[in-house]
Amino acid sequence: MKIELPLAIAQINARIKSEQFVRAVLSGQRRNMQTEYERVDIKPVLIKDEIKLQIVSSNGKQDITKNVELDFDFTSLLNNGFANLQADTTTESYSIQISKKDEAIVSVGKVKLSRDLTHDRQKERMLAESNQIFKALDMSDLLGRIKPSKMDKYKQVDEFLRLLAQAVDGQFTNQDQLSVVDLGCGHAYLTFGVGEYFKDKYKNIVILGVDERGESKEHNERIASKLNIDAKFIAAKIADTPNQKVDIAIALHACDTATDDAIFWAVKNGAKVIMAAPCCMHELQTQIKESPEPWGLLTKYGLVKERLIDLMTDSLRAQILKLLGYRVDIVEFIGGEHTSRNILIRAVKTGAPVLDIDKKRYKQMLTDWQIKPYLAQLLTDELKAAAGVGSI
Repeated sequence: MKIELPLAIAQINARIKSEQFVRAVLSGQRRNMQTEYERVDIKPVLIKDEIKLQIVSSNGKQDITKNVELDFDFTSLLNNGFANLQADTTTESYSIQISKKDEAIVSVGKVKLSRDLTHDRQKERMLAESNQIFKALDMSDLLGRIKPSKMDKYKQVDEFLRLLAQAVDGQFTNQDQLSVVDLGCGHAYLTFGVGEYFKDKYKNIVILGVDERGESKEHNERIASKLNIDAKFIAAKIADTPNQKVDIAIALHACDTATDDAIFWAVKNGAKVIMAAPCCMHELQTQIKESPEPWGLLTKYGLVKERLIDLMTDSLRAQILKLLGYRVDIVEFIGGEHTSRNILIRAVKTGAPVLDIDKKRYKQMLTDWQIKPYLAQLLTDELKAAAGVGSI
């Protein structure tokens, strides 16, 4: 319904001041008006036993937080050029859309919400900072807090576990044992993290960590002994890893074609879930001498060409897995402020039939760019059997 804009502003202001107020959001821009922020969120918070109203203003790059008294006058903020205004109470959602003619189009809906007066809400972590593995890995202090120098690593493990849990959900419900292989495990932060996360969900966790450095093997065996964890570590190249049954295969930052070796090993050994975060990639860079048009517009710039071919490499890896019956997505598994190598290929075996369009796009890419991905060469027989494409 349409009502006078000042009346609509007064009504939404009153709801923000009410004892049932839950949240308010201001967004969008009115015609011919410029807002100082892209979005403003308002919520009640409890600070030192006193309820205040918290205003979080976002410009798209950073948030600015301000806590004000309950008698704060929001009229000027509500009239500051935002096109969409919404205020929710415990029982009602009141929204205003301001038209090009500065008319207030108001809608009111029934809701059932509760007030959350938490001031600083901590993100729920997959493994608490005080978990025993972080102490054993020298990541936490005597009070069970992650050391500042190890916080990036802790967040990396946490986000990886979060994404892994989403992929695993519902995949292994009918089995008591779970087998995990970490290909290129380094000092096994993820290896131990994955084992710890799943230990209460399955009767038996079988863990293998593979790294070609002997010192990593020795370090990881000491940690496993300290934690009394039944985990096996071997010093070997990923390509030389012995075959074994595997449910979950992990490969974090295996350099260049070692990521392909890890994916090949995982597919060959029937991994249901594959989590691969690639590192440096040179193999396709050396193959591409000329680019099909109109891509020459990008590849004439060395830096842009390098990044483009990196993305092509990961996209082709994902497409190959898709042709082999995996459901695949590529996600950012942690923000770029923590590591520049933050792309994760996440694949879950479903056995879904291969679509002709997926075969066509894959073949067209290889033909246009005159390339033969290393992973496709490793999986030539599997690709021919599953999708009839093989290595072109």
